[in-house]
Amino acid sequence: MIILIGESGSGKSTILNELSKIGYQKAIDYTTRPKRPGDDQLQDMRFISKQEFENMWNEGKILQRAEFNGEYYGLSIYSLADNVVCISIVDSIRDIKRRAKELGKDGISIKVFYIRVPLEERIKRMLKRGDSIDMVQKRISIDKEKFRDVYKVADYVIDNDNLDMAVDKILEIARI
Repeated sequence: MIILIGESGSGKSTILNELSKIGYQKAIDYTTRPKRPGDDQLQDMRFISKQEFENMWNEGKILQRAEFNGEYYGLSIYSLADNVVCISIVDSIRDIKRRAKELGKDGISIKVFYIRVPLEERIKRMLKRGDSIDMVQKRISIDKEKFRDVYKVADYVIDNDNLDMAVDKILEIARI
């Protein structure tokens, strides 16, 4: 299992999409956040109510859970497989690894990649995708706190200043 973590605008989704083009399966994510334009086409994201999320959590169908901006995010329990790639948040990495062990899935290789991009580039990317200035500022502020200890949970750091090189580096490491 490949887990991608990184601040807003770091290119996690783009890298995930590139990996899926060459055979990696996208993990199924559940969220209670409202849909954004274009989200209807996402095959790997399920938009559900908070009550549905709570029910799935209580039934053991969600591997981990996180809250961001008052919305819930969770990874399907069925995502624990070597050929799966997903995006997660820093706070959830230890939970995913602990839960995998609890479920007897500790034989699955879980490699965590921190996707690093300079702040200026991240701001450009967030604005380009339509985030408001206020949202960009809020995300940057939250990211500063959330990613303070990123090097304690990431197994590898990948600079994403060149998409092809970043993907190649991840593939090289994932095959080890």
